[in-house]
Amino acid sequence: METILYGLLLIALAFLGSPLFAIIGTVALLAFHAADIDTSAVIVEMYRLASQPTLIAIPLFTFAGYILAESKTPKRLVALSQAFFGWMPGGLAIVALVSCAVFTAFTGASGVTIVALGGLLYPILVQEKYPEKFSLGLLTTSGSLGLLFPPSLPLILFSMVAANSRTVGGNIPDVSIDKLFVAGIVPGIFLVIILSIYSMRQGKKSFMQVIPFNWKNVLAASKDAMWEIPLPFLIIGGIYGGLFSATEAAAVTAFYVLFVEVFIYKDLKLFSDIPRIMKESMVLV
Repeated sequence: METILYGLLLIALAFLGSPLFAIIGTVALLAFHAADIDTSAVIVEMYRLASQPTLIAIPLFTFAGYILAESKTPKRLVALSQAFFGWMPGGLAIVALVSCAVFTAFTGASGVTIVALGGLLYPILVQEKYPEKFSLGLLTTSGSLGLLFPPSLPLILFSMVAANSRTVGGNIPDVSIDKLFVAGIVPGIFLVIILSIYSMRQGKKSFMQVIPFNWKNVLAASKDAMWEIPLPFLIIGGIYGGLFSATEAAAVTAFYVLFVEVFIYKDLKLFSDIPRIMKESMVLV
């Protein structure tokens, strides 16, 4: 009877607009109490999870992603993708697809990509007569697609949850962050190819114009993005080469991006833009 009353109370609180995390947390605490597990044990376990070294990678990658999003990196990546893929049927759609996937691979978070590139690419796609639903679906899908490539924040979280399940006796194989990063590359590339073929089909169907391939454009776009192109190779090569762990890769990425965007490209100002970006990125974290 007491359990039913607690359940009805929680349902009522949920309908009244109580935060979902509070409802779930209350249910968990009640379940621990019913299993005669002391609340202090729950707090100790929460602290253990929160103090894991791999958790530090999340705010660092998010900070790096926000710096890239606030700079002119999205425009440089779009220009680079356009120089390489603009000649294909449906080239602009492929440019959007590749740009979003690559940018998410840089930042580790699809939400940052949609904010940074969505506002830039969506009006262009609509202006070029791509259907509205196709344009929205392409941008959101390709932004999430990049999560299969390092440094993916969901993969880092999944690795932590799996490691915790192994600790408490779950029958789960070892899924280290390094192994997950490797495992996501092949299916990620496969999905990029499949969606590119679909975009080409859409372009042919709508008779979209293409941009002739020009080596001068390729060289110019590569030169503009020459400091950002090495970033994924730095992360992947550093982790798989044994130079640093995933957490250390996050610190290297954050420092590299900060130095490049502030002191080389000079897209951002150190004492006015960076504090604001730090605050916004940590709110997201």
